Amino acid sequence: MSYSNKLRYLLWAGAHFINADTSCPACSEVQTVLLRRKYGVTALYRCTSCEVMFRVPKASPEEDVQFYQRDYEQGFSTDCPTPDELTRLKRCCFAGTEKDYSSYVEVLRATRLDPGSVIYDFGCSWGYGSWQLRHAGYRVYSFEVSRPRARYAVENLQCELCTPDELPEKVDCFFAAHVIEHLTNPRVLWEMALDVIKPAGKVVFFLPNGEPSRERLHRGYHQLWGRVHPLLLSPLALTRMGELYGFDVRCYSSPYNVQEIAKETLGKLTGDELLIVGTLLRR
Repeated sequence: MSYSNKLRYLLWAGAHFINADTSCPACSEVQTVLLRRKYGVTALYRCTSCEVMFRVPKASPEEDVQFYQRDYEQGFSTDCPTPDELTRLKRCCFAGTEKDYSSYVEVLRATRLDPGSVIYDFGCSWGYGSWQLRHAGYRVYSFEVSRPRARYAVENLQCELCTPDELPEKVDCFFAAHVIEHLTNPRVLWEMALDVIKPAGKVVFFLPNGEPSRERLHRGYHQLWGRVHPLLLSPLALTRMGELYGFDVRCYSSPYNVQEIAKETLGKLTGDELLIVGTLLRR
């Protein structure tokens, strides 16, 4: 986040911090626990019911949409490349860059999503992930809230963008890489997935690992939440949420062991990135 955006955020937080609503944004539970204060005008709370951790003060959905249209900056994730840069990236299939999806493709194949499966890439930014998923043999629909990045994805990477209501068919997998932690309410993503996937379809979410293990608390854990990430989600919170919507949820963390994922066995949850694989059990 640039200095000007950070200053704008702190001024906004300062104006909203006193008497801020500390109820859970996911389940509306009022019994929440203060975990940490930061910058004097922001705080992290945990819901005693659903275990979701969230930033206070909370922004409205309208404020978040405005933020992602105007202020959101995240380096490679948001900076659309020049034509020459894009040509180089496509030539090497993004190998060696921070947005190389080869490990994500291995994870998808380990979950038995073979080439030809239909994936909805929700939160595709300027299309780098959707393009790589198509290159790996998947049929891909995409969505992006930022209008300039969505336009770039369509015009330069031939992404097929549509809202969930516009999807022409049910999908095998609802895929979201580093999206859920940006939302005002994380349940929205599960509800959306439930509407668009086929019977026995899957959700695959990648996100920062909110598990507060001792080793992770010493690796910048509390830098994971703030203006950009209003939510900090643990495996327990995501498992409970998924089960509420009828999903059998498995949790893993980086570096990913595709053998464990394929066998649906559980590994350590101490890596910096969390993987959630949920299989729909009922309609």
